[in-house]
Amino acid sequence: MQFTDHGLCRSVFAMPRKPRIEYEGAVYHVLNRGNYQEDLFDVDGSGPMFEEVLFAAAGRFGWILHAYVIMSNHYHLAMETPEANLVVGMQWLQSTFGNRFNRVVRQRGHVFQGRYKALLVEDGGYLLKLVNYVHLNPVRAGIVEVDQLRQHALSSFPKFFSKKRPACLANRNWLALAGDLVPTPAGMRRYHKYLAMCHESDSGRQKELHVQLCRGWFVGTREGKEAILSDIADGNLDVGPGSDQFGKEGAELLLKRGLASLAKPARDLEDDRKGAVWKVVLASWVKSQCGVGNQWLSEHLFMGNMHNVSRMVSQELKAPQKHRKLWKQLKRAKN
Repeated sequence: MQFTDHGLCRSVFAMPRKPRIEYEGAVYHVLNRGNYQEDLFDVDGSGPMFEEVLFAAAGRFGWILHAYVIMSNHYHLAMETPEANLVVGMQWLQSTFGNRFNRVVRQRGHVFQGRYKALLVEDGGYLLKLVNYVHLNPVRAGIVEVDQLRQHALSSFPKFFSKKRPACLANRNWLALAGDLVPTPAGMRRYHKYLAMCHESDSGRQKELHVQLCRGWFVGTREGKEAILSDIADGNLDVGPGSDQFGKEGAELLLKRGLASLAKPARDLEDDRKGAVWKVVLASWVKSQCGVGNQWLSEHLFMGNMHNVSRMVSQELKAPQKHRKLWKQLKRAKN
């Protein structure tokens, strides 16, 4: 998807549906929940059925599964897409399973509550943290104790101890991150001990981990997130149907670019007067692309009362030719 800087947030950061960022080698935390009142994956062998379809999808689309777990009413996947095919693959996975499930239970309708969530994951330590979180899901749910984790069959964890595991399962990268462990049964036994220590140390951080690993659209460092946003803004990444969840983050990126283009240090936002022409033009430029609220503009550009911000921005957008030079500078804004 190509777009100009002037259309940045209108075309990407303010669409009504959650975005799907796809590129070769992307790593995701994918999760979804069942739509039925009863536990979806406890119905008539539906758990093993979903696992079978998951392996088929991984083989069909070339996915790498770093970890997965199937619980009674939801699933978690830590997966990598060597090709940029998350959307088409997930459509096949969920629709294929849904059709098979409905045939078994003789029902119709959606099997899952809604669209799956797919959080982009920064490689390295964040991948390991996600793999640990996925594998420990049955322990947090009180289904098994951590030393009995291999007994939860619908998970990648016990599969990694078997030489006959599906080819799509891969543990070399994250085992190395866990302390230079190797992908052997002995390495997995050491990882099991490591996982038990992680569970003990994270016992009081469950809510924090859930927010970090299951909410938003990105799991990783601020620098990693800004790099992704910059690639989107520059047209280097394709984004499927999006949502406004990028709005404020996109606005922050535009503000940073705008300041650089105008040769203004960030401290000038606070030091200069609230209605300075360059601030009004900058606010108008950001708003024209992101549609962020006047409250955000007021707070981030230090422009005072948001009603005055609304009035100043509205006037500027009606007559941008009055400050053509500033608008021209902003349209050339680069990271």
